[in-house]
Amino acid sequence: MRWRRLSASALVACLLPVVTGCFAVRSGAEEPALPSAAAQLDGVEVWDLRTRPTSVQAGTVDRDVAIYETRPSRPVLVRLPDGAELRLAARFIAFDAHGSRGREPSGVEAKTEMMPLAETVEVYRSTLQQLGLPTGAVADFERAAADATGTEWVRMDRVGGESGDFAFGVQARYSPAAGAGLVVVGGSWRIS
Repeated sequence: MRWRRLSASALVACLLPVVTGCFAVRSGAEEPALPSAAAQLDGVEVWDLRTRPTSVQAGTVDRDVAIYETRPSRPVLVRLPDGAELRLAARFIAFDAHGSRGREPSGVEAKTEMMPLAETVEVYRSTLQQLGLPTGAVADFERAAADATGTEWVRMDRVGGESGDFAFGVQARYSPAAGAGLVVVGGSWRIS
């Protein structure tokens, strides 16, 4: 009976990426395998998103979603259109190509690892400032998170902006049960 449960679990683990079209690269101390839209420069993972990457550059040639995840997080520099740049410690970067022709990515999302509230607030503020976005939501987030109890996450509305043909937004989230939060940056390319 135990063999059947193990076999069923192994089958689900193998089929899930095939059924969902999702692929994940996970790493501990190793460096993740990166697509050509990214490079390692002086210990920093640099993502060139100044133009919409191709499916080859994003790693979505044979899948709808390509996920590049490490634990712990790693230093990342994201280059955006119009010269905008974002530096943060990211644990997760994913490209979404659902429904696009040729599996060209239509969106991308980056997440930090979970961190204490004070650090979440600073990363949220820094991310907004680097992207030239208003920082008024930071104080509201800090207040709401500090007052939160229970298991419901505190989620701030997305603060959005644009860089060339790339529309993006930043959101902060906090779990009072875990006593930790994270920052999410996501965006999509306008497709004509």
